Amino acid sequence: MTFETLEIWEHMGLVARGVLFTLVVMSLWSAGIVLERFLRFATARRQSESFSVGVQGLLEKRDFQGVLRLRVAYPKSPLCEVVAGAVFEYQQGVDSRAVGYTYDIVEAAERSVDRTIEMELSRMRRGLGGLASISSSAPFVGLFGTTFGIINSFRAIGLSGQGDLATVAPGIAEALITTAFGIFVALPALWFFNNLMARVDTFSVDLRHAASETLDLLIKELGREKAAAPAPRPRVTSEVQPCA
Repeated sequence: MTFETLEIWEHMGLVARGVLFTLVVMSLWSAGIVLERFLRFATARRQSESFSVGVQGLLEKRDFQGVLRLRVAYPKSPLCEVVAGAVFEYQQGVDSRAVGYTYDIVEAAERSVDRTIEMELSRMRRGLGGLASISSSAPFVGLFGTTFGIINSFRAIGLSGQGDLATVAPGIAEALITTAFGIFVALPALWFFNNLMARVDTFSVDLRHAASETLDLLIKELGREKAAAPAPRPRVTSEVQPCA
């Protein structure tokens, strides 16, 4: 036996071949997740940077309608969703007060920001659970094939009644290949999972920082509007004295 790839494949049993096929599928799946997530994060970063440049002047001018219009231009920006969501909730509260509704506008904006951040982070983690599963389970899938390779080696010894290298080598090679391939699939998946989770954490910090700055601005704007609003005129009541 020359231990060439094709020859080893021919000597493999159905179980070992199934294990290798499963590992190939897991490898392709993890590669697809990694590629899609890197593209998604790159787009989110690029649009968020462009949005932060454009929104700065609008917030300084208190052009809240302009901020909301930026949602159309930057649909893949988590930063845009958070800032525009807070501004939209604030604008809704101001409009509601004009028709008589009363509630804490800032608290409503804070709840809206929290919901939006959680939704955006959940979208950014999409697929990473599968990547983590591949990184943790691929070595065990390889070990499953290893177990059957060792079984085949002992079966060959039992059938031939000999324990020389030529008898046990095919089963040992089969076992080592599945183990090695399982590790080969798991390591890149683990590395990329940690890298992508670090990127998600960075986005989380940026989103919470932007949300805090936006809420501070809305609090100041609400205070300015209250100070600029005319004070309510006191009601003048006339009491009619009863005739004696």
